[in-house]
Formats: sequence, structure tokens, C-alpha cells
Amino acid sequence: MKNPNRTAREARRAETGDSTDTIVVCSGRSGTALQYAKWLMEALNCDGMEYDKKNLGYVSMYKNVVYIGAVRNGDIHMLNMLWQNYNNFGLEGRNLFICGVGIGDAESRSYVDLLRRRNGCEGQHNIDFFILPGRIRRDRLKLLDRSLYKDFFGGGAYGLYDKADADLIIQRAESNYDGMSKDALEPLIMRILELN
Repeated sequence: MKNPNRTAREARRAETGDSTDTIVVCSGRSGTALQYAKWLMEALNCDGMEYDKKNLGYVSMYKNVVYIGAVRNGDIHMLNMLWQNYNNFGLEGRNLFICGVGIGDAESRSYVDLLRRRNGCEGQHNIDFFILPGRIRRDRLKLLDRSLYKDFFGGGAYGLYDKADADLIIQRAESNYDGMSKDALEPLIMRILELN
């Protein structure tokens, strides 16, 4: 018996001309991760879904799986759930694109390497790792984020990042940094198209 979700996906792909066989999973319902997910889905004309534990298994129906989440204290939000179900979702044979949205310097080797290690993206041949420039608005932080902000930017960043990376992150947080750009997705889009 065919999976009805797969049938619906194939019908949609035939109708819209989606040739990338890609799904974008976004762990945020608002903010920068969601905006990047929308831009990427628009650029690739592909499927997407908000992060949801009970529906995360749908990723097994796609060749390319893009996961986009905010970087919080060095961790990409909710990415651990994808890793915990790596074998259940048959991700070994898929192309995985892990994207962290943060306010650190995406060109800093020490910053990127630390995030890659902390988020389990080292040593696997099928994983491409990207850091996308984010945005922070101190006056719009939710209650939980306010306490994290106070601890992290009050000195906790120095226990995690190299001094230069921590200095930049704190400076950007204090100045309400906004580095969001649709152009930041270009390397990711090119890589997905290259693997098609």
C-alpha cells in the first residue's frame, strides 16, 4: 500500500514543477528561522513544515532534508530530536542540510567549528552545515529568552566561545543586530541544486 502522504507529495510536485525533492523543517514559529525557511521554500518551490515531534518522520520521504533552527547558547534549537531519530527516519541515505541562525560571525572558523561540533554535524558524509546571520531584539525577547539572555550575555558567552567570537556576539546583542539577508541562502541553494 502506498503512503497517502507520499502520493499527495508526488501529485503536488508534478503540479508545481518541484524538482528538488526537498523538505525544509523549521524549529521556529516566528522570527528569523521561519523567515529563512519561507525564503528557501520560495526559492526551491519545495515543501516545508514547522518542527513537530509527531510529524518529523515525514522527512524520510525526501532526498534532501533542510533543518533550520535558532542558535541558543551554542545549540541549534531542537536539532537533537532529529539526531535521536536518525535511524528511524532513514536519514543515512539522505542529503542533510543543517542551518543554525545566529548572531555570531558566520565567517569565523572558530565559531562555525564549535557549532558544528556541539550540534553533531562532524564526521558524517551526508551533512552540509551552514550558519545564517540572524537578528536579535532585546525588547522583544520572550520570558524564557530574557533569563537566558541575562546569563549568557552577562558573561556566559565567554565560557563557550573564543573571546573574539564572544565579544562580537555580545556587541551585536547590545546593538540589536540584524544581519538577516535572503542572499545568505545562496550557498545553501546552490549546494542543494548541485546534489539534485
